[in-house]
Amino acid sequence: MSRLLKIFRAVKQEQVVYFDFWFGFDPNCFLIHRFLCDLRKQIKVIGPFSKGWSSFSVRVISQLTQSKADFFITGENREPEFKRAQKQIGFWRGYPGRKDVLRFPYWMWHLDWPDLENQPAYRRYGRRLSIDRLMKPISESYSKAQLASRLNRTVLFSKHLNEPRRRLFQLTNEVLGCDGFGGAFGSDNRQQPKMPVMEGYRFSLCPENAIGDGYITEKIPEAFHSGCVPISWCRPDDLAEDFNPKAVVNLYGLDDLQCREVFAELAGAGEYLQALLTVPLLRTRPRLEPLIEFIQGA
Repeated sequence: MSRLLKIFRAVKQEQVVYFDFWFGFDPNCFLIHRFLCDLRKQIKVIGPFSKGWSSFSVRVISQLTQSKADFFITGENREPEFKRAQKQIGFWRGYPGRKDVLRFPYWMWHLDWPDLENQPAYRRYGRRLSIDRLMKPISESYSKAQLASRLNRTVLFSKHLNEPRRRLFQLTNEVLGCDGFGGAFGSDNRQQPKMPVMEGYRFSLCPENAIGDGYITEKIPEAFHSGCVPISWCRPDDLAEDFNPKAVVNLYGLDDLQCREVFAELAGAGEYLQALLTVPLLRTRPRLEPLIEFIQGA
């Protein structure tokens, strides 16, 4: 079996075997891994990157063991894998009451959970996201002088400029000015944390890549945590599921003229901007217990 796992590029850590996760996946940097290990039994987990050999490996392993994987876990915009896994952990809102589906969106993977020791570092951002900071306004985390010293511009981190991101970047850059970082701009230095860069800007353009049922990633809370007003593009109902819509500029459904009008109002640093700075992003405190209980019920 160990040779077979090597051929099919599975990742095994302790008694947990992972398939279809991202390139370079390290279970020790995966928050959920520690709770899977607590089960102290053989666990098979599949992720969202089911392409090529990786997808083939899951099919072959499933045929050999004649069983589904124990969990499908995704931070990507993917539908549940009911045919391939017994339990689903993701971002979906559309399965209320199902005992085999848990909504634990990707942004929650990177929270700094109180009372939880030895949490994996969040190197790409620079630190784990403080729940307390997300539950109070930006104006209480940063002084007036600190906020006033920021560039009255927008920052965007992105590895691509696929639509609608290209259109939103062009519109934002036209009115507010937008500085780009990441692969889309030839500066994808993942050793450089995002937080110190973002703290130099007043706004962060952080649209989701696509629309999906409940699909919300880390982009909005990263921006807010850094003291940037998040300028997003996501379905309003999905935004309101997790965050306070009054703390976010949501461009979803706006045409070019409407976007320019919003940006012009932000650039003026008037009442609209001040209102965004004086409300919290989180209206209720996230809880880790539902995740632990869901996994322990496996």
